[in-house]
Amino acid sequence: MAKIKPLIAVVDDEDDILRTIKAVLKNDYNVATFQDPQKAFSTILSLNADILLLDIKMPSFNGIDFLRAIKKDIPDLEVIVVTAMGDSKNAISAMKLGAYDYINKPFDVEELKVAIEKALGKRCLAKENRAYRAAYEGSFYEIIGGSDVMKKLFELVAKIAPADSTVLITGETGSGKELVARAVHKSSKRAAKPFVAVNCAAIPENLFETELFGHEKGSFTGAFERKTGRFEYADGGTIFLDEIGCLSTALQAKLLRVLQEGEISRVGGSGPVKIDVRVICATNMDLFTMVKRGAFRQDLFYRLNVIPVNVPALRERGDDITVLFYGFLDRFNKKFGKNITRVSAQFIEALKSYNWPGNVRELENTAERIAALSCGEVLEIEDLPADIRNRRASNIPLNEILDKCESQHLLEALSLTGWNQSKAADILKIDRSTLISKMKKHSIQPQPTNNWI
Repeated sequence: MAKIKPLIAVVDDEDDILRTIKAVLKNDYNVATFQDPQKAFSTILSLNADILLLDIKMPSFNGIDFLRAIKKDIPDLEVIVVTAMGDSKNAISAMKLGAYDYINKPFDVEELKVAIEKALGKRCLAKENRAYRAAYEGSFYEIIGGSDVMKKLFELVAKIAPADSTVLITGETGSGKELVARAVHKSSKRAAKPFVAVNCAAIPENLFETELFGHEKGSFTGAFERKTGRFEYADGGTIFLDEIGCLSTALQAKLLRVLQEGEISRVGGSGPVKIDVRVICATNMDLFTMVKRGAFRQDLFYRLNVIPVNVPALRERGDDITVLFYGFLDRFNKKFGKNITRVSAQFIEALKSYNWPGNVRELENTAERIAALSCGEVLEIEDLPADIRNRRASNIPLNEILDKCESQHLLEALSLTGWNQSKAADILKIDRSTLISKMKKHSIQPQPTNNWI
């Protein structure tokens, strides 16, 4: 399929200028020329042009007024104004009204082409910015993502939501496991009932039982009144047990009984209390390996792992990184009173190349830091924290890395043996013919042998 050429609209009252511009641009762009500014205006509105070249001084029309009007109706149209040499006043006025750039008459053809390419780059970037922001608006129960792995996750959540089966959500820290748990709850028949989240790692072990199951008044020193536990609060709804791998074996046994019997016993209580709760658990630990080590009960693991759901790491989600960043950026723009409207291509490349060990949470914190410290409207790669700029994942193919390592290793062995190929082959644990073959592969030329080695 042939590539669609960008459309350049040109408004100038001089016919010679129009013919010249069309001649020098027609091979790379579609060009629409207009000698009458009055007639040009309405036509340009319907053309969906990418760039407008606009003469400022025309006898029948004021180019500044034309610019003001066209930017009002098509604010994202990039305009390059053409001014007379030394007419800095009009050039400045045009830039204030939103013109991208200006060139002086008589203009250099290469200068004109460079200006057009830069303006097209900005327009393309602006389109991408808008597309990413639009993608952020479409969320699945507050989970943002349009990548294939996230679409599959959304489909899985939609399938499992109507059931009451226990769900075990796995994934790295900061990947959004609680958001997935909330999505399961909100799309289930229990959506109108409570969703109670419990961070198992944050509750001291001696308080865990009373926090989850409650206690009766006077059941222990300091129990001045009856306490309702988290399971009772969640009755009819969903309880989300995050960091489930942190439970001690004693508490694992108590939780297993709750799951098996559908009832809890308050600390100091005289009898069981029936509950109707769906249990969703999450962990960043490998529970299966913990079961093998005896650190997690096998029976509880299988009771929890009825429906396993894995949340992909951010680095596996492609363009979701950019979509999420724009969403966070909009939020922090409002929080800090900033007006960051665009992000450079180099900035986006760095975002997508970075490994994001802290996942979505790290990306959110990064967006907040950048928004708080930024002073301009456009983010450049220099605005990224140094640790992200310096720790981007390598884009070099693995075979190139391996070849480079092999070449370096060969050179070290040859240098160590004074370029004695037989001894170098012995060090490398290969025969001499293989060494010679590999030297040819890496264009390593034989050197004179040092006889003293």
